[in-house]
Amino acid sequence: MYILFIFIIHYFVSYMLKSCRFSCMTCFRGTVQFGIAQRVPMATNERELTETRLATSIEYIQRIWKDGAESKNVRYKCKNVHEDCSYWAALGECEKNPTYMNLNCAPACYTCDKLDMRHRCPIEPDNPSIWEAGDLNTMMERIVDDADNNGEFVRYNPKALSRPMLKRDGSTVTGIEKDGPWVVVLENFVSSEEADRLVEIGKRQGYDRSADVGKEKPDGTHESKVSDSRTSHNTWCKEGCHDDPLVSPVIARIANITRTENKNSEYLQLLQYEPGQYYKQHHDYIGHHKEKPCGVRILTLFIYLNDVEEDAGGGTRFSLLNITVQPKKGSAVLWPSVLDEAPEDKDGRTDHEALPVLRGLKYGANAWIHNRDYKKAYTMGCQ
Repeated sequence: MYILFIFIIHYFVSYMLKSCRFSCMTCFRGTVQFGIAQRVPMATNERELTETRLATSIEYIQRIWKDGAESKNVRYKCKNVHEDCSYWAALGECEKNPTYMNLNCAPACYTCDKLDMRHRCPIEPDNPSIWEAGDLNTMMERIVDDADNNGEFVRYNPKALSRPMLKRDGSTVTGIEKDGPWVVVLENFVSSEEADRLVEIGKRQGYDRSADVGKEKPDGTHESKVSDSRTSHNTWCKEGCHDDPLVSPVIARIANITRTENKNSEYLQLLQYEPGQYYKQHHDYIGHHKEKPCGVRILTLFIYLNDVEEDAGGGTRFSLLNITVQPKKGSAVLWPSVLDEAPEDKDGRTDHEALPVLRGLKYGANAWIHNRDYKKAYTMGCQ
């Protein structure tokens, strides 16, 4: 009983000290534009510092709203998201903890411009797009037609299920009835041991429900969105995976066949589909990447890590092309998300879906390749 009494007294004193330190400021100029109403401490020195910060940051946010086109991309999302933003800013937290403060307490830190990713994450001159017009067709002809005459990729028995009717040299491709985007199957792209290792790592890490790109957040990044259009589970091949002795050669192989670098690729996404799971028709191109340092996705290479019988579903279906690729262990399918003549613009013809698995399991690995340095952008939170 005595211990309980001491606990109650301690809780009451702590509550009173906290309550006495602050008086809640519920109304001030610019509240709607400014965000959450800000608390002001009772202590004289802290109160004066906080009130001064409030006054200057209100003037700042009002200028932002008057700046016209210069601030149109940030004014609606430049808000304090915590009631103590101004108090923290008055104590120097904008400088001590800029990662949190600059984005979540932008009015108090005078950092509305940081909410515009073009300012926070500019595309530097040393990070150019890796593809120019014509590079897509050049790469695919090298893989499928052995255009370099070195036989480097013959071992994968590449087969174009869809391709442009005209080659780069102007000649017509025989046996092609319809001009289309590239969809290329590569046999034996990974060994049985490599495929098994990727499945093993995925199981060891554990799979989470797959998600799509959601709505934009105030800092310019995007939420993850779980929806009924995608019911698979996935994990990511990062630390402890991409440097595995059986996995790193696969990653190097992807870079080699696409003539890109590892920095251009997202971390491998390891996928598991259970019976009844699917991914409805979609496209891998993400439009808001165009103005970001990572650049847009230009290629998808999907690796099948186990066999799925044809009557068991699970195929990769390109609905607009009337093409279905059935999972075969070790094989891969390669296709572009962009146009050959405009390699930053979406090629809508490569919409695709993962058909429902009817029985058994389907395992796969997604490699998404970008036209700029994805890995650096990822590290900086700029993807």
